[in-house]
Amino acid sequence: MNLKVILLMGLSFAAASAGIANERKSTAEEAIALMKKAQDYLKVHGLEKSIAEFNNPSSPFNSKSELNKQGDLYLYSVDPKGFQVIHGINPRIRGTNKYDMRDVDGVYLIREFVRVCFATPEGRGWVNYRWPNPVSKQMEDKAGYVERVGSSDLCLGTGIYK
Repeated sequence: MNLKVILLMGLSFAAASAGIANERKSTAEEAIALMKKAQDYLKVHGLEKSIAEFNNPSSPFNSKSELNKQGDLYLYSVDPKGFQVIHGINPRIRGTNKYDMRDVDGVYLIREFVRVCFATPEGRGWVNYRWPNPVSKQMEDKAGYVERVGSSDLCLGTGIYK
């Protein structure tokens, strides 16, 4: 094999690896901005229409949407018992209770979301856990930002890989 072919193979491998390593991750500021946008949408359109919108694959609230400018962000919800009516990318989670779901380190992440939303005076905050990144295929640190919807029994969340 000549040096030119070896160099081209090396550059191709490096470019492919860099593409995975440099996949753009959303920021904490973008997560909070998405949450504000969702809360504003809820105030204008009400709960029923908002749930349908947040679960719609074509919604700008959904990371799979061509209209989404938030990169890898999407919305999910929990109630005080861990029941989820909203999940922007996984329809199998909608309508299920995930209260006992854990990350790889044993962190009960849904329980923590519930605690932050319903047992703290602020009704919002960050929960840290580890979760598989669908892009890198690696276990990564993740932070879920959750925020209570008014005085309701609904908590909205989104998350970022760190």
